[in-house]
Amino acid sequence: MGKILEIYLAKKDQPESSAYAALSFPAAAYQIQDAFDKLRLTEGEALYWEITEYYQFEELSAVLNDTCGLYDLNALAQKLSELDETQRAAFSGLLAMEQKTKRPLPITRLIDLAYSTECCHVACDALNDSQLGRIRAESGRVPGVDNLPKDVFEMLDFERIGRNIRISENGVFVERSMDHPGGYVARHAPLLEVYKTLDLTPKAPDYTILLEVFHDSGAVQLKLPASSQDLDGIPQTLDEPDWLDLSWRCLDCKVPGLMDAVSEARDIHAVNDFAGMLAQMNSKTLVLYKALLEAANCRDLLSASLLADSLDKYIFSPQYSSPVEVAKGELSTILCDQEAEIIMPHVNLRQYGQALIRNYNGVLTAYGLIERTDGRPVLSPRQGGTTPAAISKLCQQDTPQPPQMGGPSM
Repeated sequence: MGKILEIYLAKKDQPESSAYAALSFPAAAYQIQDAFDKLRLTEGEALYWEITEYYQFEELSAVLNDTCGLYDLNALAQKLSELDETQRAAFSGLLAMEQKTKRPLPITRLIDLAYSTECCHVACDALNDSQLGRIRAESGRVPGVDNLPKDVFEMLDFERIGRNIRISENGVFVERSMDHPGGYVARHAPLLEVYKTLDLTPKAPDYTILLEVFHDSGAVQLKLPASSQDLDGIPQTLDEPDWLDLSWRCLDCKVPGLMDAVSEARDIHAVNDFAGMLAQMNSKTLVLYKALLEAANCRDLLSASLLADSLDKYIFSPQYSSPVEVAKGELSTILCDQEAEIIMPHVNLRQYGQALIRNYNGVLTAYGLIERTDGRPVLSPRQGGTTPAAISKLCQQDTPQPPQMGGPSM
């Protein structure tokens, strides 16, 4: 799945807040949910988003804006990522035809265009009228030039022939780009009306990990956790005796930060067990877990599994997204509202918040502030690495608890 564009998301009234997320489209279900977990939107808060980069189809920048629905935009990116080179040229041609009318193009129309590439004829070798005229004449599709001698044939005005064909067919030329080979595009059938049939309502996935398992004979998708019977059936489907000769890549995961670790794992049963463990986590526990994985810079499934067994040793404060918010939270706890309001303008809140985080060995993650209940450092590369042995040793330690930072916690 190739990336089409990059999205920046934040709270509508705080577009430059530290609680933000960057998301590549097309995005899987858990990747979108992960972005919302980082935003920490409360009930009634509106979402702000903007497209920050086009990896492909930069011509869309002239017609796309933040007035379309986020899930509609993801559906468009999903379909575009599935097109081959010729279909991509067809889409660019259809887009150019639509832009001739100078009408605004709603996202619904763009999705229909993306699904209508088979309604087009694409001549990748024709990049101008002269080339189009010659190709049509050589293929016998221009009346009266079939049996001309070669020297007479070369005297034909191919540019005029091509221009007349282009005008009569209402076709367009698409320049070659990194996305597609370009060429001449003409529509030979009505556009499909697909958008009205799509169900883009967000739904909870019926898996915690989604894999694409592949071999020379093909590929299949596998939803985890799966039964032993379902696991055993995959090699048979791909005409292999067992899992040792199969490979997989992670298409989606309840913890998107571990997708690479899942793809790199070589024991499908360990991956399935991990998926089963994730399935038992509720939404609040999952966000705490993702914060801990980020704080510990965890990149392998064994370490991730060990950390999952130690969640009760951590305090999580998702309301904090910056040192300033930590400082304000502390002052609001130790002072009454009136005193806190008086003193805040005279305090370097950023430095104060940073000092508080250091003092309690906390780590400010994209999901919120996390600290150990025993006051020890949250495991990180600066604090002993993330090997399974190091994680296991630190998670098993238990010492008296120091006072924690103020503010509500989960």
